[in-house]
Amino acid sequence: MKKAFTMIELVFVIVVIGILAAVIIPNTRTNPLYEAATQLVSHIRYAQHLGMVDDKFDSTTGSQWHRNRWQIRFNGNQYTIASENNTVFAKNPMNADANLSNTDLMAKYSTAVTFTDSCAGTNIILSFDHLGRPIVGDLSANTTAYTSQLINTACTITLSSNDENVSIKVEPETGYAHIIN
Repeated sequence: MKKAFTMIELVFVIVVIGILAAVIIPNTRTNPLYEAATQLVSHIRYAQHLGMVDDKFDSTTGSQWHRNRWQIRFNGNQYTIASENNTVFAKNPMNADANLSNTDLMAKYSTAVTFTDSCAGTNIILSFDHLGRPIVGDLSANTTAYTSQLINTACTITLSSNDENVSIKVEPETGYAHIIN
């Protein structure tokens, strides 16, 4: 007796492969707006991570140590993750030879950035303390480590491209950054 596949078995396998391909292939297309949102959320979380693990407290600098915290600085559609008054830049986790300075969402993804809620403005600076709590504003002029700059309402960042929008929220107290639509 020969061991072989019947025609019905072969047709059944081809139909199953066709159904799987029809389901999987449409999901492989990318959306640049959502790619930009995912990248920005991961970089906000990275800045928060750096703020928590690389505490800048230094007793030799006196009461000005908080000015050196890690922060993500937005300038229009560009952002930079830096510390020490924008002189030390975060390393890119995907490429150790590059840093995260002047990342341009418009050039890479054709995406514009706007801010609302507690982050209203154009040149936003978002930093995180040693507990990961978000702080909005420039720390270079602060005379004390903790001021009223801890955000108490969510900070919303909206990315837009063509007729589509995606919003990112940074929650108060926890600093949790997530895509909301």
